Amino acid sequence: MPTPPNLTPSPFARDLADLGAELRRRADRLPGIDRRRFLAGIAAAGLAPLVVPRAARAQDDAREITFAAWGNNDINDLTQAFGKPFKRDSGIDVVFDGSGPSESKIKSMVDSGAIDWDICDVDGYAAIRLGQEGELSAIDYSIIDRAQIMQPFAFDYGVGGYTYSYVLAYNASVYKDNPPQSWADFWNVKKFPGKRGLWKWMIGGFEASAMAHGAKPNEVYPLDVAECVTRIAKLKPHLVTWETGAQAKQMLRDKVVTMACIWHTRAAQLGIESDGQIAWSFHEGILCPGVWAVPKNNPAGATAFKLLRYMQEPARQIAFAGLRGVGPTNPHATGAMPASLHASDPTQPEALSQQVIVDSMWWAVNYDKAMGKFQQMLTQA
Repeated sequence: MPTPPNLTPSPFARDLADLGAELRRRADRLPGIDRRRFLAGIAAAGLAPLVVPRAARAQDDAREITFAAWGNNDINDLTQAFGKPFKRDSGIDVVFDGSGPSESKIKSMVDSGAIDWDICDVDGYAAIRLGQEGELSAIDYSIIDRAQIMQPFAFDYGVGGYTYSYVLAYNASVYKDNPPQSWADFWNVKKFPGKRGLWKWMIGGFEASAMAHGAKPNEVYPLDVAECVTRIAKLKPHLVTWETGAQAKQMLRDKVVTMACIWHTRAAQLGIESDGQIAWSFHEGILCPGVWAVPKNNPAGATAFKLLRYMQEPARQIAFAGLRGVGPTNPHATGAMPASLHASDPTQPEALSQQVIVDSMWWAVNYDKAMGKFQQMLTQA
């Protein structure tokens, strides 16, 4: 899922990380029980949370792959859909780290040489930026079939692994027979009173503002940053920002907001949990990829690409879609998706025809500028 903006480590944090890495290098030279005691002492000193870099392995010798994701719910579903089957079929363990692979963490890890992750779940724009900065390995399309990936999401430095959409969700019990049906309605606070929810980290809201003010789906990009910020600023008296999907769900459930731009996965959950009181559709949705990227000089080497190839198989993508409520990126998975999952699959033809596909390259170029202006607007009195 989408990630919050980068947080650059402080000089103190970098020094602490360097110290922890050096202590662990020394621990690696110690035998058995002495090493465990030494590491226990490090933990007691408060250095346990630091990354313990794994040694790089020969490309054909990796018996473990570490996959960095975003929390325990993601890990549970990734394990069931990919980790356990891959272990069964290849004998290779997949270990999941839920601490969150932000751009800054990946960059710090690669630049320091203390690389502990083999695959990271990132945004499309982040894969482009990190790849251009030399932090990621180019995807080996001799191992992975590019034709198995929905074309906008087959990046040079990342593989689209799943899809999700920003959608308009609203409280049907509030609007009854006159529900909002478009982003223009989202901006119409006179006809549709109530608080609005937008993601604090911006993506989705900019595209929605463009469509609300007349842009057709094929005209959304390039976005005019200043215009988007100005349009969102007009909503500010009615605006509540959310940071996590769980928070967005709770805000709609508690009527803190009566409509919101949220991930379709959360909207679908709310629809079921509320017996339809929270409604939504893919109309004017903004389709985005969850991208799997490989840090440069990752410990598992090319074995990481073998897992990525496995994760692109239609059966695996369908399994993940069923567990997580996301869509696939493999067109063959879209075609084979069970009818019971069509309603929550943004890549089904009827759903896809109603949406805008996010322009990850535009965001890669403009993210920092847009974020600066957006946050400035939010914090201004």
